[in-house]
Amino acid sequence: MSTTLSSSASESSTRASTIALSDTYRPQAKTGRLKVWVVVIVAAMSLVGGLAWATVHWSRTAQQLANIDVFTVGPRTFTVSLEEKGELKAANSTDIICEVEGRSTIIYLIPEGTAVKEGDLLVELASDQIEDRIRQDELKETNAITAHEAAQTELEIQRDKNASDIRKGDLKIELARLALEKYQKGDWEQALKDAEIDIQQATINLKRRTEEFQADKQLRAKNFITKTEYDESYFNFKRAEWELEKANKALEVLETYTHVADSRQRESDLEEAIKERDRVVKNADAEELKKVRSLEGKKKELDLIQDQLAKLRTQKEKCRIHAPTQGFVVYFGGFGGRRFFMSGDQIKEGATVHERQTLLSLPDTSEMMATVRVHEAKTDKLQIGQPVVVKVEGMPGQQFTGKVSKIAVVADSQNRWLNPDLKEYETEITLDSTDAPLKPGVTAYCEILVENVEDKLAVPVQTVYTKGGQRYVFREAAREPKPVAVTIGAVGTEWAQIIDGLTGGEQILLTFADEHKRLIPDAPPDPPRPHRVGMSQGGQERPANAMHARPPSDKPDSPQQRSPHSGGARGYSHARMKPPSESKSTRTP
Repeated sequence: MSTTLSSSASESSTRASTIALSDTYRPQAKTGRLKVWVVVIVAAMSLVGGLAWATVHWSRTAQQLANIDVFTVGPRTFTVSLEEKGELKAANSTDIICEVEGRSTIIYLIPEGTAVKEGDLLVELASDQIEDRIRQDELKETNAITAHEAAQTELEIQRDKNASDIRKGDLKIELARLALEKYQKGDWEQALKDAEIDIQQATINLKRRTEEFQADKQLRAKNFITKTEYDESYFNFKRAEWELEKANKALEVLETYTHVADSRQRESDLEEAIKERDRVVKNADAEELKKVRSLEGKKKELDLIQDQLAKLRTQKEKCRIHAPTQGFVVYFGGFGGRRFFMSGDQIKEGATVHERQTLLSLPDTSEMMATVRVHEAKTDKLQIGQPVVVKVEGMPGQQFTGKVSKIAVVADSQNRWLNPDLKEYETEITLDSTDAPLKPGVTAYCEILVENVEDKLAVPVQTVYTKGGQRYVFREAAREPKPVAVTIGAVGTEWAQIIDGLTGGEQILLTFADEHKRLIPDAPPDPPRPHRVGMSQGGQERPANAMHARPPSDKPDSPQQRSPHSGGARGYSHARMKPPSESKSTRTP
């Protein structure tokens, strides 16, 4: 192949030289012939050199291809796992939280790492301001108690006064009713009887005077009596008539006017007495309600002050924080529980803390767990109950076992301000019980067993090449290797399961060069896709053996991706790749 390219280059060079010769040939000039011969000689030398170089290059490439190792496809057993870095923490831990309102200053702090028992003093906060407020509220409480007692006394006085006023109103009603009954059943009947007696007396007197006048009238006619006597008898007669008329008129006035007026007056007195009593009752109720509301207001004010005073006393008690349980002291690490302190966030004596701030924690180390953050591209491999092997920093040679106990439902945004595109899910691993002295906050290396592939067809991951979204291996053939499209199953860092495309016993190349990649047919260009983990910068998926490599860059990821003539290994005849060990665990991408 290289010879053909070199020959084409030489022929092009020859044609160019011939054209140049025809352009520069001048039969009239003798010097032109010399130039033509020089050009012909140079072209011939170039042709000979190109043929020599192509021959050497072809033989060298053929030797390289002949020396490339092959791998016989067959069933393999391997483990697929996730390796994540996290930290240990206690499965059960009691947080010590500041419950004092506002901001307070730490004046005493127990040393970190101290083993404490229930009731030991952990933290003491400054309480000077709280004590000042307690004294002020105690004075307010005294004044409020006095005002409340005064309001209660005023209410009692008002109730007594109201009862007295109501009794007076009831008495007036009773007196008015008695006066009405006395008039109707006594005074009126007596006045009527007197008027009737006066009429009867006037009638009898008129009759007697009439008889006397008639007798005197006859005696005067006979001159038995004097004119004066006659006139006196006539006057007495008329007077008797007038007195009867007067008695009748008095009865008429009594019945028509006096009796009606007196009756209405006494009835009105009774009605007014009833209305007055109603007014007294309403006024009494209003005054009593006013005093009751005043008493309630004083009581609420007293209760408010007493509640505030009790709260302040409780706040003073909370300035001294005691251990609710046994454990050893771990200072809270600030942002996210890690040792990342902003200004003023460090827990120490003299530091200012605020309400609901976590100060300490008392972990129970009898049951430990590890927390790791798994990238979103790997969360589909996680399941509750997966076995985990944990190695702890500072304890070489020791391994601990556990199981995945919790997988976060939403991504942890703790470091999003550093990398907005980073989305990780916090995963908790509960460790099996152990007597080892494990401590919270220590770095833990966790290997989560995802899958055990038992006796499945597999190839080394470095034999797989991806182009246009399709994975290929290069099958060994008589003349030259052939690219074969394959379907990949479980993938680790050393082995990749083959689901379709190969059969047991076939031989494939362990390494491949650019000449092999050119044998893969070109596929229609894929639509542009966003860059993500497991993708190259150009939108093409990275080879399976590069899925755990560093982030994509312009540099090749592995020797299999370098050019045969790049720096380092010069061709694949010097990179004798061997199949990986079957016993070593591998990681999934």
